[in-house]
Formats: sequence, structure tokens, C-alpha cells
Amino acid sequence: MVHHEDGSVLTPGRWPWQHDTLAFGWLDAGHAFRQGACPPALLGHLEAAARHPVDRTRGFHVCTLCPPPATPDERWGVFGPTHHQTTEGDTLALGSASLEVHAGRRRWVAPNLVLHYIAAHGYLPPDEVVGAVASS
Repeated sequence: MVHHEDGSVLTPGRWPWQHDTLAFGWLDAGHAFRQGACPPALLGHLEAAARHPVDRTRGFHVCTLCPPPATPDERWGVFGPTHHQTTEGDTLALGSASLEVHAGRRRWVAPNLVLHYIAAHGYLPPDEVVGAVASS
């Protein structure tokens, strides 16, 4: 998966989004990222957004922050979905779509792997994303 700095503009033409779409959660092992405690309301909001994904792909991206699995998944091999246990108790298959958050007139987009990055690696989204969810 391609890395984008939090708050960078996702270029129209390459992406199916309008000019004011900003990136968050496009992490890569070679780049530092913001860490901290994610507010439960934000996590719940992102889980709800992941249930209605945008920009689906035909395959799966894997977390480059995690070591490769010692034993590949029987069905998917190494490049299968990353599973996320939600706060509601269901499981989401991540790695093949994006999710969006609206903050005023701005649209923020993250890979749905952002849920894994928060739960497993302590990623904390930008303040504007956190604030948008807190005020909604």
C-alpha cells in the first residue's frame, strides 16, 4: 500500500475523490506516525464507516508494521485480510477498501486497515478527525 502523510491531499485523477480529500492512516513501516490513546467514540465511528467502505480493491493489502505470518492462512496465503474484532463483537475483514470521515466541508479518507493500526500499533488519527467525530 502506498504511504501518505496524515493531512496530505489525495491527488484527484489518481484517486476517485474530490480536491479537498485528505489522507489519514496510510501507514508504512518506513515512516514514523502519531501514537496515543484513541478515543472510544472515534474507534466506534471508524468501525461503522468500515462497514460501508469506499474504493474497494480486488486484493488485500497487508500491514507492513507486523512481521509476516509464520503460517500462511489456508485460504488466502500471506496476502489475505487482516481481521479486526470490533467493539460490538463482530469481526471485520480489512485490507481491501477505504473508509471516510467528514469534518465540516472536508473529507478524510483512510484505508480500512486504520482499525488494525489503531488496535495493534497505537496509531492516533489527526486532531481534526478526532474532533470531527467528537462533535458529531
